[in-house]
Amino acid sequence: MVYAHRLSYELHKGEIPEGLEIDHLCRNRWCVNPDHLEAVTRRENIMRGDGPKKLGELNSKKTHCKHGHPFDKENTRYRPTGGRSCRICNRERQRKS
Repeated sequence: MVYAHRLSYELHKGEIPEGLEIDHLCRNRWCVNPDHLEAVTRRENIMRGDGPKKLGELNSKKTHCKHGHPFDKENTRYRPTGGRSCRICNRERQRKS
C-alpha cells in the first residue's frame, strides 16, 4: 500500500529522503498537490501541526522535567518518535520496579 500524497511527492519531486516524512503545507491531510507537500523531519512536522500536535511545541519549550531535572545534553534521552525523557527519572523508575 502506498499513500497518495507520498506517491504524488515521489512522482513530482523525487524520492523521499531517508528519515523524512511528508508535511502538508496546506494542512489538508488528503491533499496530493505536490506544491503543497514538503519532506521534513518528524519533529518539524509535529511543530508545524495543528490541534493536539501543538502539545509537541509546548513540551519542546520545557527546560526541566516534571520532577525538576534539567533537560540538558547529559540528562535528556530523545525518542525516535521525536519526544524526549529525563534519564534521571528513567533510572529511578527502573530501580523501583
